[in-house]
Amino acid sequence: MLMNVGYAEAMKVFNWTCLVFHDVDLLPEDDRGMYNCDQAPVHLSAYIDKFKYKIPYKKIFGGVSVLKTWQLKKINGFSNQFWGWGGEDDDLYMRVSKVGLKITRYPKEICRYKMFKHEHEASNAKNKNRKKYLKKSSLKNSKLDGLNNLRYNLDGVISNYLYTNITVRLEPVPVLNAAKKTRRH
Repeated sequence: MLMNVGYAEAMKVFNWTCLVFHDVDLLPEDDRGMYNCDQAPVHLSAYIDKFKYKIPYKKIFGGVSVLKTWQLKKINGFSNQFWGWGGEDDDLYMRVSKVGLKITRYPKEICRYKMFKHEHEASNAKNKNRKKYLKKSSLKNSKLDGLNNLRYNLDGVISNYLYTNITVRLEPVPVLNAAKKTRRH
């Protein structure tokens, strides 16, 4: 949900055509990895030291992901159903694949990343329902869950030289299950 908030707030400032979604715990090891859009969505951080610079599984599209604005709109952004850590990256892969887009990964010689070791804070615990949601309803709900049902309250925006701090209160949003036509929370 926070990725959708970042997109919504960034678009208020400028009509961006290229979007980079970047986990804060990843640092590029080589400056040749281009932070720009290609014809296809780009998975920049496919090769991370934590995974011995190997792709842990084929359907991963997280860490550092690059999409054109029209691509993000076409997939309806990120799901708003993932709270806590985990699952949103795999859901993003499925959304991109569902609309027929192919993910590009650059060579690992130039797109290697260092992941900073950290503990998951209590406010961002591992999402125990992530696999269940991915398996049962993620693709069925992608048209109903994302940018089009994003709900949040903006508490503040502080612009600094290198970053902007956006403070929001998130509102869980129910999703109409496309398969069963029932409301879920």
